[in-house]
Parts: sequence; structure tokens; C-alpha cells
Amino acid sequence: MIFRILRAVWLVAAVSVAAPAWSQQGAIDARTFEQLSKAQTLAEEGQHDEAIAVLDGLKDNPRLNSYARSQLWNFYAYIHASRNQYAKAIDAYQNVLAEEDASDGLKLTAKYTTAQLYFQLEKYDECIRFMEDWLITVDDPTPTAHIMLAQAYYQKSDFDRALRNVDRAILLADKAGAKIDESWLRLKAAMYYGKKDYKNTAAVYEQMISLYPKLSYMRQLAGMYSELGEDSRRLAIYDAVYEHGGLSSENEVLNLAYMWLGQQVPYKAGRIIETGMANGQIKENPKNIETLANAWAQANEANKAVPALRRAAELSGDGVMYARLAGVHFNAGDYDEAATAAAKADQLGNLKSRSGNLMLMGMAYFNAAEYEPALQAFRRAKQDKATYATAAKWESYTLAEVERLRAIEASRFELQRRTEEALDAQENNLDALGLGGS
Repeated sequence: MIFRILRAVWLVAAVSVAAPAWSQQGAIDARTFEQLSKAQTLAEEGQHDEAIAVLDGLKDNPRLNSYARSQLWNFYAYIHASRNQYAKAIDAYQNVLAEEDASDGLKLTAKYTTAQLYFQLEKYDECIRFMEDWLITVDDPTPTAHIMLAQAYYQKSDFDRALRNVDRAILLADKAGAKIDESWLRLKAAMYYGKKDYKNTAAVYEQMISLYPKLSYMRQLAGMYSELGEDSRRLAIYDAVYEHGGLSSENEVLNLAYMWLGQQVPYKAGRIIETGMANGQIKENPKNIETLANAWAQANEANKAVPALRRAAELSGDGVMYARLAGVHFNAGDYDEAATAAAKADQLGNLKSRSGNLMLMGMAYFNAAEYEPALQAFRRAKQDKATYATAAKWESYTLAEVERLRAIEASRFELQRRTEEALDAQENNLDALGLGGS
């Protein structure tokens, strides 16, 4: 079975943190506003240490109100997240959420980003807790939020909840008239595969191929059809991959040929192997040449099967190959060649059924009207219990045929003798009457 194991697929939720900004001071005094703006500028210029130093200078200011502190902690969180210091960023966002006067919008952003950060830290339970809380709070959740939640559930092998969130994301995208994201479908396929639901896994790959036609997805779909026992559909997909140049290794191409042989389409198998050998994709060793020959033989393409089998036999020096060559010659009606190949097979030995080869040899000699070697072959075949009865019948039939031909020959000779005697008698009568020639 040519089947590539479906890899577990997940998407890493990228942490997306917007730089804090506001258009007016609001509940922040001028001095604090100035310092926060300075910290923002430094952070945006990549001077994170300097920005942190500015924030540290504000942190212990007793004049900061709750709203100002929420903005301060939000800046800390932004800088830590920008530096991939996720644990510190989470702590800062927790401080944002603890501030009584933090704006609703700021708290929502803190929850959402905290969920992202926990995902990066592979703390999926915490990620789920914050994202579920965020989804309950917002009026118009984004598809991306459901996808991140689906990823977290997937990592916990909670495939049902994961699937519900992926489907919700797809539904939201459909309502917005957007094309379904390729990565979402990959994630969905991985979830169904994790549930060992190969039927739905195949259905997702069918959808993926319609939207994002790729040979890799066709391979995966073929694998799913194999799991489902849908061999004809699997073969159709693999053949399409082959026609598009997607099968690169010798094993893959040979396996496709074997699939066609299994579906009783030997001609197609022969063409695939022949082409593979011509372009160097398939090695021309005895085993592969034998497979090619068998394909041509099954397709009744004797003119192709014979040279292939002869080459395989010559390369291998194996009696089995010569025995098969004898069978192909016999089926094609080339009895002299069949007898010669069978004799060579008998000489080399190592046959699965020596007596069977002897029977074929005998019948080939018989059909070539070489009765003496035919009788020898049948008599040797009689030594095996498996072929004794059949060989004995053929021996009797051959002897009867020899006797029949001898009788015909004897009758022909007797007829000729009598004809000559009659002619001689006629000449004598004419001489007696004086009518003979001078």
C-alpha cells in the first residue's frame, strides 16, 4: 500500500500586539502623557531597554490613577511581547486587567493577546480560558480567534471542540464573502484524522483540492481512500498525480503499476513501467523487467512480453524466468521457442514446479510435431504424483498420434505400392497385345 501517513498539522498563533496609542490625554496628566509618549517612541525605534527605563520611572509615581496605570502596564506588555518575553508580557496584561478604570477596549485587547501568549508558551488550558472569555465578551468575534481556540483544543486532542471552532471560523468567513483559508482546512483535516474519521478527512481534502489544487493534497486524499478501502478512487487520484509528474521515486511509480495490475488493467501497468525504465526512473533489474514482462503477458502483448522476459531470464540466469518465457511463447503459438525455453528452464532448475515445466515442454514439443522429446518430457513428468495422471494421458495421446501417423504413412506406402503394381500390370497387358511401345 502506497500511503503516506498524514502528519499532525497545527498553526502557530502569531502574537500580534499593536503599539499603544491615543489621540488625547484623557484621564492622564500632561507629565505622564509625555513620558508614555516618549516610551512609545523609544519602543517603536527598537530601543526597548530605554523604553523600559522610562516606564520604570513612572511605575512608582503615587499620582498615577488607575486609568494611567492601565496604560503603563499596557506599554510594559507591548515591549515584553515585542522582545518575545511572553511570561513578562502576560504578567503585565494581568495588571492591566486588574486596573478598575482600564477601558473595556484595553481589557479586551489584554485578554486576546494573553490567550495568544499562553499559546506560544504551550499553556493551552490558559489560552483556552482567556480566549473563551474574550469570545463571550465581544459582539463580533473574528474567524482568527476561533482558529486559535481550535488550535489550542487540537493540542489537547479535544478534537470535537476544535472542529466546532474551525467550522465557526469557516462560517464567519463565508458570511463575509471571504475565501476559506487553506491552513484552516489543513487543520480541519488533521482533526478528523486524529479522530480516525477517514471519511470526513477525505471530504476535507476533496474540498482543499477544489480550492487549492496541490499534488501533496492529492497524495493525502489517495491515502484516505486507501484507508476507506476505495481502491478504484485511490488509483484514480494516484494516476492523476502521476500524470502531473508528482510521483518521483521508483517505489511510487512501481506501486502505481502494481495498482493497475490489481485492477486488471495490465496494459496501463506495462506502459508505466516501460516509460519509467526509458527515462531512468525505474531500474532495469531482473525483478522489474519480470514485472514488466508479466504485465505485457497479462495484456496479451506477446511481442512486448517475450523480449522482456527473455532479457529478465538472461540477466537472472533463473530457471523460473525461462519457464515463464516458455509459457508466453506457448500461449503465442511459438511452440519451438516454447520448447527451447522450457528445456533451458529444466536445465537451470530452481523451479517452483519442475513437473509443470516438463508438461509444458512436452506439449510444446507435441505441437511442434517433435514426438520423441515430447514423450520423454511426459514420462519424466509422470514421476511426480501431482502431474502423473495428466502426463500419462498426454503420453498415451502422443503414442496414439505416433501410431496414427505411422498408419497413415503405411497406408500411403501401400497405396503407392499398389498403384505401381497396377501400372506395371497394365504395361504388361499392352505388351502382350502388341500395343506396347518399341
